[in-house]
Amino acid sequence: MESLNFSMSVLKENEKILASLTCNLKSFIDFTIVDENGVLLITDNRVLFCKYVGSNLSVVHNFDYKLITSFNIKEDDDKNKYIIFKYNGDRVKITNIKSGDVLEAAEIITKKQRVL
Repeated sequence: MESLNFSMSVLKENEKILASLTCNLKSFIDFTIVDENGVLLITDNRVLFCKYVGSNLSVVHNFDYKLITSFNIKEDDDKNKYIIFKYNGDRVKITNIKSGDVLEAAEIITKKQRVL
């Protein structure tokens, strides 16, 4: 995993990062359109999408595993992988994945997501 600079306020006490993806978040969450470049942090407790503010990461959105459903990895016409899932009924798309292991991230989230 690449070296990430972040303030400890991004993570909860004793929370561990299991995987990370440099990517873009496209979604409509809580009546707000989000289209941000940043880093998806997959931790042992939740999934965080963060963006860089200077050299530090700031949380844009916090995804609790218990509210993640319908998780899938897909490919676009150019064979680029992207992630799509429902979060509390809202559609979330993780695209433009530049670094990180998509399959490893997907495996962790799939194991921890809520199964309907």
